[in-house]
Amino acid sequence: MFEHFSISPLQFFEATIAPTFADLVPGNMPYDGTLHEFTLMDDVVNKRPIIDIRRVKNILQRRDASCDINYKRVAGVGTRQIEVMELAGGAKHCKHEFYQGCLKDWRNDDPLFGNKVLPFFQDAAKTDIASNSYFGKVSRVVNPAWQWSLNLYDGVFEWIFKYINAGVIPATQTITIPAGMDFRQKTADAYQLIKQLYDKQNTLMRSFPAKEKAFYVSQAVADGYRTYLQQLGNGSCCAIEAYTNGIDILAYNGIPIYVEPIWEPILEELNGANTHAAILTLRGNFVFATDKRYGEGPELNEALMVWYEERELSWYYQMFLKAGTQIALPEHVVIALSKFNL
Repeated sequence: MFEHFSISPLQFFEATIAPTFADLVPGNMPYDGTLHEFTLMDDVVNKRPIIDIRRVKNILQRRDASCDINYKRVAGVGTRQIEVMELAGGAKHCKHEFYQGCLKDWRNDDPLFGNKVLPFFQDAAKTDIASNSYFGKVSRVVNPAWQWSLNLYDGVFEWIFKYINAGVIPATQTITIPAGMDFRQKTADAYQLIKQLYDKQNTLMRSFPAKEKAFYVSQAVADGYRTYLQQLGNGSCCAIEAYTNGIDILAYNGIPIYVEPIWEPILEELNGANTHAAILTLRGNFVFATDKRYGEGPELNEALMVWYEERELSWYYQMFLKAGTQIALPEHVVIALSKFNL
């Protein structure tokens, strides 16, 4: 029997938020897209500065006859900040409304269905986090017919557009994909797109080892690239990094190519069919911020609450969290898009 309960913000963070942003561990699990490559910042109450994590240099110095050493900072606090938005979600489950029509025969087996409502509720929240972390735009006017949540907080693509407009990401690191491009048919163009992303890296980015970088692409780009390699007679693909569990990952010049599965359907919803995206950047360069102490309730210490309301004959579900994104090193982003105004 399902019971009333609530969990603290820390428990909610550990059970729901952290697994959603779980680190990819090569050799242990395959990359399954969406969020697993984000860096997670978990104690942002409102705003926090982005720490400059660039590699330091010019540390060594010649010693003279004294014991004086010129001490330098290994990292500094920049003027950019990451900000979180307060979010809440709620759902209601009325058994009498649910068990209608053909479902009436299942009323006596309610625990079978009732126990699935909470996982559905949590999964819906995770999906909203994923869609907004990439495509969120606070100023976006949402079409009620859209299937995706896209305006809760600014996501990675919106930050990329801001950095392009500010000149932080130069025009030489951007590629406009021709309108209506069908990479599944024009497979050579998919290969050329990956190559162009690689060629447009800035000088410093080229110096990073391949294992510290990754391509993130929509499904059609990966499909076209893989098909192109197959057409060359290279089996499934000619440049693979294989995890020990046998999962093959596409790669180009040693840099893995990862599919972000939600990109294609969201891009299609925003801009129509055959809309694509591809990014080459450093792994962990996208940052998701939250506050694992944020909650509601009498003591402001409940992040997920479930209870039964007798007067309404219904189960209620509430969820509270904070969320926001940023890019740690935007200058190390090379991006290709069908439209640079989503």
